[in-house]
Formats: sequence, C-alpha cells, structure tokens
Amino acid sequence: MSNIITLCSPDRSDFNSHQALYRDGIELEKGVIISQDFLERNEELFKKYLQIFSAYPDVYLDIIKPEASNFNLFPFQRIFLRACMRYRSIYITAARATSKTFLSILAKYLQCCFVPGHRTFIVAPNKNQAAKISKQKIQEIWRIWPLLEHEIEKANFGKDYVDLFFKNGSTFSIVGALDSDRGLRNHSQNLRIPLLESIF
Repeated sequence: MSNIITLCSPDRSDFNSHQALYRDGIELEKGVIISQDFLERNEELFKKYLQIFSAYPDVYLDIIKPEASNFNLFPFQRIFLRACMRYRSIYITAARATSKTFLSILAKYLQCCFVPGHRTFIVAPNKNQAAKISKQKIQEIWRIWPLLEHEIEKANFGKDYVDLFFKNGSTFSIVGALDSDRGLRNHSQNLRIPLLESIF
C-alpha cells in the first residue's frame, strides 16, 4: 500500500500542530506549482487521464464531486454520457422525468471541457423557455460539481440566449430553430456532434 497518504507526521505525535501530507514517510509539498517543466514532465500522464475521462466522463464527475455530496448518477445516465462522448450521433427516446435536459446540457458542457476550441450548441423551438431552463440546469451542474464552474471564462445568460465561453476556447450556446434565426450559422468543431433537437 505505497500509495497511502496520511495527514499527519509519521509518528502521529504532533497531529494537531503539524498538518502535513506524507507518503511512505516522506513529506509532500503543499499544493502543486504548475509550471512548464511540471507540465512537460507529466505530459504522458495528463494524456492518459484525458483519454480515460473522454471515454468515461461519469468517472471524471465522480472524482471531482465534493466529498460531502450525496449525488450519484444512475446507470442509464452514465451510459447516456458515455454515448455522447463516444459516438457521432445518438438517438434517445425517454419518458418524462428522466433528466434528458440535464444530461444533454451536461454532456455538451463536458465536451467543451475536454476538447479545446470546440464549438457546440443545442437547438430549441422556443428560445425564451430554452434560455430559462438552460440557466437553471447549468447552475444545478455548478452546484453539484463546483469545479466545473472554474472552466468558464465568461457566461452570458439573457432572456432568450445562453452563451458559455470556456477558458480553453470552447463555446456552448442555446440557439433557436425559428425562421427568424435562418442565416445564422452554428456548427460543432473537432468533435462533429450533431445537435440535439427539441430537448426542452
């Protein structure tokens, strides 16, 4: 069990006065200093984890979930998220109260997190209602997984629009499917994921 980390000194004599992390009796640095050297030394490790999290986004959500949280994804929700990340197009028929909107927004959100420069959107027939519901769901996502909010550089919530701009250059929008919106062009880049129509 060499990976066990204890939150005290090795002899546990001064647990209250010296709150330090130790692995195999060696004191670890507090926090991580992210430098170019650190990133280069751990590049392969980061690639490995990104590949795993891209295929298993539910595992990533489990890892970043606050310790005190009692929120757990159901098995069908895990399958939904994995399918959204792995396949170019999916089709789902589900009853009411199966969290279709929540999962659709969460899947698009995670795509933006994992794919730098990704541009994605959701189409809804009623933009006002879509913007209101989307704002509620995004805030719910931030409440359940607070770390996901730190991926956002700028969030615009309007009466009839929602635009999220991510720190890695990705964007996520809610757009309308009305005649008045014809001529506006939205498309996904990198991952060519088709839009999820009429999810609201």
